[in-house]
Amino acid sequence: FVTRSREKREKKRQRPHSGGDRADETPPSGTMSWLLRAADSAPGSMKVHHVGNLALAGLTPAAVFLPKDSSYMKPVDLGLGLALPLHSHITMNMVFSDYIPPGMRGAARGAMAGVTAMTVLGLLHLNLRGPGLTSCVKQLWCGPAKDAKAK
Repeated sequence: FVTRSREKREKKRQRPHSGGDRADETPPSGTMSWLLRAADSAPGSMKVHHVGNLALAGLTPAAVFLPKDSSYMKPVDLGLGLALPLHSHITMNMVFSDYIPPGMRGAARGAMAGVTAMTVLGLLHLNLRGPGLTSCVKQLWCGPAKDAKAK
């Protein structure tokens, strides 16, 4: 019984998580090139994806409920600024594997890597030099600022 359970777990680890054919996209193990080549089918990518899910599940409510002047706001903003693009990058690579023909996946993955890099840089700029991601999103629900001189 124990041996069969172990065999089932090994087979499950070897299977891709979605229906796309990824046999032609085996990334080299031990390098970070999996992030560019096949972020959805590399050995450690699902672990990174699940850790990102947990991070987002904790950081999102923290961002919503923390007071505006909290000392925890900057770390929460930085965490969201990295977790959101990485999560999106891996998820979009899953979509590419399922819906884009194999010959066009390289271009799609390259474009996605560019979008992810620009998003990370933009969010880092917003978080380090601007008001922060959380403050910007909260401004969407605030009314327009009333000018005291106008009255």
